[in-house]
Amino acid sequence: MNRVAAFFKSARFVEVAIMLGFPVIGLIFAFDEPAQLVSPKPLLFVAAVFALFTAIYACNGLCGAGEDSENERLADLSGRKRSFIVTLLISLAVSFVCFFYINPLLLGMAVLSMALWTLYSFPKIGFKYRPLLGTFLHFAGEILHFLMGYIVIKEIDAGAVFASIYFALLFAAGHLNHELIDYDSDKKTGIKTGAVTFGRRNWEILSLAVTSFSTLYLAVLLLAGVIPWASAFFAAAGLCHVVFRFLRFGREAVQRKYLAERRFYRAVYFAAGVMFILVKVVSHG
Repeated sequence: MNRVAAFFKSARFVEVAIMLGFPVIGLIFAFDEPAQLVSPKPLLFVAAVFALFTAIYACNGLCGAGEDSENERLADLSGRKRSFIVTLLISLAVSFVCFFYINPLLLGMAVLSMALWTLYSFPKIGFKYRPLLGTFLHFAGEILHFLMGYIVIKEIDAGAVFASIYFALLFAAGHLNHELIDYDSDKKTGIKTGAVTFGRRNWEILSLAVTSFSTLYLAVLLLAGVIPWASAFFAAAGLCHVVFRFLRFGREAVQRKYLAERRFYRAVYFAAGVMFILVKVVSHG
């Protein structure tokens, strides 16, 4: 039982499930008929992405095993190198086989994704330790993940690329907030993230700027008719997020503030995603 518990702990399935939203929204953007979403390939894709993200988090945990003990949020993951290795190898093998079966191009994209996140997490020299580079990698990685979902159903077009940039901006803004959350532990262990290098307040300003720009960018796409009108739910969520940030901006820069923000934006964007799916399913049903 202890080994099973260690496996589930090292796999970080809750965080993996949250990450699923980005490639899955690529699927949702692509479909024309609801039946396309419940056909074998999209369902297998969800399983493959779940396995890939499980491998990515295991790699992250393995690479950061020497530092996570100093992070209160991740301290329970320390000392689990063997579990991380087993999780990484099994999950990666499963994901690669599934991706190849769906579309060989997806396998290549999955290999690139794994390479990017390994580059981010690699001990001491990865992008995690380089101000701005880690955020840029999150931006690039999310474009890749969105398009992976999209090509399961149809070929990539301009609308898909523009939409992927929006979700990549959201992901990058989330990473900036993540660095604010881990500021104290990162500073203690000498990890030179952007928040540590440039200061919490400056990084909070940048995070707010990226969030605001993503909402403005989405509004432009909507007005130009580049993306489905149901995407307005994401614009509404973005506006709520920006207002929430402005109202709390003057508060003390402590971890609980940024954790509260993360809970808020996860909830509003999740609600927007559910509404987007429902409207698109009904309108194409």
